[in-house]
Amino acid sequence: MPNLLLVLFLLCYAKSIAQDTEVVQINRLGQEAGLLQLNAQALTQDSLGYLWIGTEDGLHRFNGYSFKPYLAHAKDSTSIPDDHIRGLLSVNDTLWIATNSKGIAGYKRSENRFFNLYETYENSDLAIAYKILKLDEQTLLFSTRNHIIIFDRKSKAKQVFKLPKTNKENFVTDVVKVSKNTYWLATTQSGILIFNLLTKEKSLLENFEDHSVYSFLKNGDIVYIASGKGLQTYNLKDGTVSGILLDVPLRSLFRKNEKSCYIASNQGTYLFTFSTGAIKKIIFKDQQSKVYENVHIEQFVKDNKGNLWMGTAGEGVFHSNVYQDKFASVKVTLPTKKDDQRISVFPFYKRNDSILWMGTTRGTLKYNLKKQTFKQYQTGKNGITYCFAEDEDGTLWTGGIYDGLMKYNPKSDTFEQWLHNGTKNSLPDNEVLTIIPMENHKLWLCTWSGGISEFNTKTETFTPVLINGKQLNRVRVYLKDSKENLWLGTDQGLYKLSNGKWVQTYLQSNTEKSQLTNDRVFALNEDQKGMIWIGTSAGLTKLNPKTDETTLYYKQKGFPNDFVYTILIDDNCHIWMSTNYGLSVLNTSDNTFKNYTEKDGLQDNEFNGKSGFKDDDGTFYFGGINGFNSFDPENIVDNPYLPNVYVESVELFNKPIDRNELFKDSLRFESSENVLTFNFAALNYLNPQKVSYQYKLKNFDKNWSPPSGKRSVTYTNLNPGKYTLKIKASNDAGVWGDTVKTLRLIVVPPWYQTTVFKVAVVSFLIFVVIAFYLYQTRKLKRDKLKLEHTVYERTQDLIHKNEDLKAYNEVILKQRNNIEFLMKELSHRVKNNLQIVSSLLNIQTNSIKDEHSKEILTIAKNRILAISYVQAELSSKTDEVNMGAFIENFTTKIMETLTDEHSAKFELELDLQKNIICKINITLVGLILNELITNTFKYAFRQYKPQHLLSISCKQTAGMVIITIKDNGKGYSAEAIKRDSLGLDMVNEMVHQLNGTIATDSSNGVVNKIEIPCTS
Repeated sequence: MPNLLLVLFLLCYAKSIAQDTEVVQINRLGQEAGLLQLNAQALTQDSLGYLWIGTEDGLHRFNGYSFKPYLAHAKDSTSIPDDHIRGLLSVNDTLWIATNSKGIAGYKRSENRFFNLYETYENSDLAIAYKILKLDEQTLLFSTRNHIIIFDRKSKAKQVFKLPKTNKENFVTDVVKVSKNTYWLATTQSGILIFNLLTKEKSLLENFEDHSVYSFLKNGDIVYIASGKGLQTYNLKDGTVSGILLDVPLRSLFRKNEKSCYIASNQGTYLFTFSTGAIKKIIFKDQQSKVYENVHIEQFVKDNKGNLWMGTAGEGVFHSNVYQDKFASVKVTLPTKKDDQRISVFPFYKRNDSILWMGTTRGTLKYNLKKQTFKQYQTGKNGITYCFAEDEDGTLWTGGIYDGLMKYNPKSDTFEQWLHNGTKNSLPDNEVLTIIPMENHKLWLCTWSGGISEFNTKTETFTPVLINGKQLNRVRVYLKDSKENLWLGTDQGLYKLSNGKWVQTYLQSNTEKSQLTNDRVFALNEDQKGMIWIGTSAGLTKLNPKTDETTLYYKQKGFPNDFVYTILIDDNCHIWMSTNYGLSVLNTSDNTFKNYTEKDGLQDNEFNGKSGFKDDDGTFYFGGINGFNSFDPENIVDNPYLPNVYVESVELFNKPIDRNELFKDSLRFESSENVLTFNFAALNYLNPQKVSYQYKLKNFDKNWSPPSGKRSVTYTNLNPGKYTLKIKASNDAGVWGDTVKTLRLIVVPPWYQTTVFKVAVVSFLIFVVIAFYLYQTRKLKRDKLKLEHTVYERTQDLIHKNEDLKAYNEVILKQRNNIEFLMKELSHRVKNNLQIVSSLLNIQTNSIKDEHSKEILTIAKNRILAISYVQAELSSKTDEVNMGAFIENFTTKIMETLTDEHSAKFELELDLQKNIICKINITLVGLILNELITNTFKYAFRQYKPQHLLSISCKQTAGMVIITIKDNGKGYSAEAIKRDSLGLDMVNEMVHQLNGTIATDSSNGVVNKIEIPCTS
């Protein structure tokens, strides 16, 4: 009885609130993403995380970016057998497929191979399949027309059971386990069947009347049943069936969480709460704000990363994620507003109550946070309310574009207005941008073109305020920091007022240490550490007021737009900024940015200036062109899951190679296959456009690539070798994981660079060397024997010849000794004869008184003595002559001969190189020296003086002997000498006979330089 009362209560309650609605933000995936047909009848997710979709026009695999289709081809036996797909289920490595005309098929993902459960169908009903249902880890149920097939995955056994006979086509749509080995089968025409997996017995559930059953959901002892009549429950304990909880023909049930489930019908989707029976109509809204209310959901699939997938009839695939709607968005709705009109929100103000004041393009609005209602005020409703301020008396003031200054009267709930009236004591400009509360009941009113005016709230008088003696226009924002300094943000930079004096101006043109990102300042705030944060039209600036040093932040990863409208700072010192592309958050601990966009639930990507507020509870408010967002930054939870990265395909010369790269750990390529493109994806289905990738090819790239959204990389001209492609990815929140996808690449060298070829070549060379060595060894042995024989014969011949030669040498030696004796005797006789001639000439000379004749005889005597000395030298046993020693001895002899007749007229200086050994005609050399020394003695000097000098040198260079005979006398002419003697002609002739040259210079004394070839 209590259960019946509960069911009746749920029934009445559900009917009373069935029209309540809940909006679910979705991403719609359709033909723009590559889905060929929008009837997504079947969904499943495989073990890698890919989503598979079955449509009436093929099978599709989805990676978060696009669909990859698998289509049937009549002439391709390896393709999917049928394009019309009604059911899918992924189990381990196999994707099971229920097709419209080819029965049950499968796809072995790791082998990239399709197969059929049956090759042929004797029963045509089995060729029309509807569902793939899992009974347990080992057993699958295949639903076909009027039959079911029980398939044992381990043994591959198949058992076919016929469904109860009906007038219409009957098939199983769902299954639920109600006890051990006992399952309920939902059928389209025969109600609920009870099936025992152990005994294979089946029977009808008698007390359930509806014959068209589509889905089950078991929650404890209650089984929720979706049928053609609507939603009912069955109590497993007492067997009672409830009445209709939702009077709508239903198609499927899907558990959302422990508290609720989704109910799908042809008229839309509902959310059912188990405990209360509350039912809400689900309205789906996509990123383009398109609403889907009565869409038919064919199937739900949920993964463990917060993703929910919904296949629809005619609208493609819907996707939602529990981490997607981070921000609550509120659109401004007014009675006079049309649905297609947007109302932009600018400043906020909130006291300690439930009223949120906001300035909009429709003037000043008051929003009740509890009732979620808006009130528009008539004063200033045609302008833009641009600022709020509360004075020291607690009075609310507001300023607007075109609407001047306004004061709120809480008693009458109206605004009093001040406008420019042309007098001195009036507002200088009707465009009030900022109101700054000051002491002593004064307000500074900052206007667009009228500068700053001080307004006394008691006397209602206006007084101009000059900054550094000048009018300052367009003060958009102000900040009173913790040190009681006043900061003004303008179009002309940032101004600081300290101790009542304007002490500092910060500009973009300041020195690098204290410059701004731009002079147009839109936002100011101070963090917990006393740092001043400045938002400009071109970036973010952090200012340290103690050192006046600034840090500049420009557009970068996580900060895609650097036009900063408003800055709010949370309790963790994170800097929240509204921009023209969503909200960006700076983590000051590591200087990294994070970006949130419309896809995260924001009112729009574009926000407005001055439209940011933090209330006393820490709630943030940001306004933009399509309403506003309110949230507690502590409650913003980012996607915590890190995606896996897969290499999905490889292209060779921009053409897919189709090697099932998804399941490969390594790939081989020929050296000629040198233009390779790798396509990869990280399975991050929430905001995949925010996912960043980095890659690096080990043994080719030195560093990781910069983070980017690029999902492919091309390498060209890879040298033969081994490489490893590494890829990593962040999730949509910018968090990088430690998991790195690796793919080993082997570039095979050409045949002439392979190890086998090199080994073969080396082996062949070794073989050739060994063969050559053996051949040479054998040849040497043969040659050695032959040589030994030849040597023996020649040795014997040489022995005989040596004996003959020895006898001949003895004869020659005797002859040589005889010749030497004769030569000595001849030399002795020649020397004696020359001595006799010399003595005769000497006697003759002494008896002649004519000096000229006497001189001739003396010269003749000297020549004979020179021949005699040379003859003595030639009597030595050697053919080679030491030129230095010869010249020294010979010169001494000549000088002795000359000084016998006359006294010396000069000093002799010798510079003779030692050990000049030459084969040379020494007789001619001696005669040449005799002639030249004699000429010096005769012609160079008249009498002796110590400075008179005759120098004789002998040097060897480059195979030549250079003999230089030089004096410092008065010199002579060759003609004068020739008249008196033939000496110089003899010298030239003898030098010519020696194959030498002589050069004579008498310009300063006489220098005779003789060059004679020297052979050794």
